[in-house]
Amino acid sequence: MRALALGGFLLGLCTRSAAAQHATLGPAVAVAEYREVASSLRYSGVGPGASARVTWHRFTLDAAIVSIQMKPASGSAATQSFRATEIDGWLRWDALNYMSFEVGLTQRSPDSDFAAQSLGAVRVGARTRYLLGPGATIWLRGDYLAGAQFSGGGTAPLALELGLGLDLELSRHVRAQVDYSFQRLDRKTNPAGGAKASVPIEQSLARLGLTVGL
Repeated sequence: MRALALGGFLLGLCTRSAAAQHATLGPAVAVAEYREVASSLRYSGVGPGASARVTWHRFTLDAAIVSIQMKPASGSAATQSFRATEIDGWLRWDALNYMSFEVGLTQRSPDSDFAAQSLGAVRVGARTRYLLGPGATIWLRGDYLAGAQFSGGGTAPLALELGLGLDLELSRHVRAQVDYSFQRLDRKTNPAGGAKASVPIEQSLARLGLTVGL
């Protein structure tokens, strides 16, 4: 239901953006790997998603959602599968033709808090892009994930996300997008008031999608 609700929100966002210079919306498929390093919990999975983009002058708003069925990976100590819903957003300002500064949000919610940690954080970072040729652009981003919150408690003073992507213009109104992101959150917990324990979390996520101009 959450995926359907956000899909409706993304559609409404695009169709109501009459003042925007350009708006796109489309489906995607995602592949993810998630692990809690200290617990040797490792999962991988595939699932559907959607993405939307609205541009206005030098500003760009990107939003994406994926819903992935995560299963224990080979050799993992994990025994329980779960479905994770991830919602991501970025608001960019193009300072230069090749450089943007951005802020945003990320929220990851498993349907079982006993299987994996939920995550909520604020993104702050920058993105650079390079034109490979007519209709083809490669980009690279680096974000700090500030104020990270977890369902099991703890803090992550050091939390980073790196991303790499390729945008291809297939026709005037259709674009293909491929992107990969890697998150590393050095989560610290303080169980029962004792010494802090290091329980880092890592996730890699690859998306492949098509968007159509509205």
